[in-house]
Amino acid sequence: MFVKKKAILIALSLILAGGLSFFQYQYFKSMAESDKKIQVIVAASDIKAGEKVDTKLGIKVIPQSAYVKEMYLANEKVTGYAKVDIAAGLYVLKSMVSHEEVPVLKEGMRRVTIGVNLTSSLAGKIKPGDVVDIGWVPKDEAKDGAPKVIAEKVQIYDVVNKSGEDVRKADKNNQYDKESLIPAAVTLIVTPEQAVTIKEYEAKGSLFLVGY
Repeated sequence: MFVKKKAILIALSLILAGGLSFFQYQYFKSMAESDKKIQVIVAASDIKAGEKVDTKLGIKVIPQSAYVKEMYLANEKVTGYAKVDIAAGLYVLKSMVSHEEVPVLKEGMRRVTIGVNLTSSLAGKIKPGDVVDIGWVPKDEAKDGAPKVIAEKVQIYDVVNKSGEDVRKADKNNQYDKESLIPAAVTLIVTPEQAVTIKEYEAKGSLFLVGY
């Protein structure tokens, strides 16, 4: 009887040892797989906000466990403009790249906002990065003169609706709130002198955008 119990205990011990070895093997195998090396995209040199990223990219090898979905894999095509400054060697994340030209506030430039509506904003077909002229129509033509262009080749920085929301993010399928798609204010990148001139003319009449 004693020998039988001892045999059972030995068998159970062997089963437990085998099971433990199996789970240890699976654990270390998964750890090894998670540390496989993969290639991701990094900045090969400094990239300034607004610059094309296409020719300034390199590849870095990292453990798979360090990978996040925001990274670009080496086999992914990366093209567009940098939204922010990206220092050499840093990972290029998807949130850092725009497929459209990014407006950049350069040194010495300023931002100024003007009120617009559907007709004065080129039927709403405008977006940040677009370049436009600023036209002006006076309230009193006899007193203030004829309509004219008061600023040329001005870049659009931002376009919002009457709620201050980016019109590009408005729900186009919402049939009950079509006004959210209509620009109500446009922010422009200008010189300090242009900013003052634009606001002076806005007070004396109506401004409108002239597209290219």
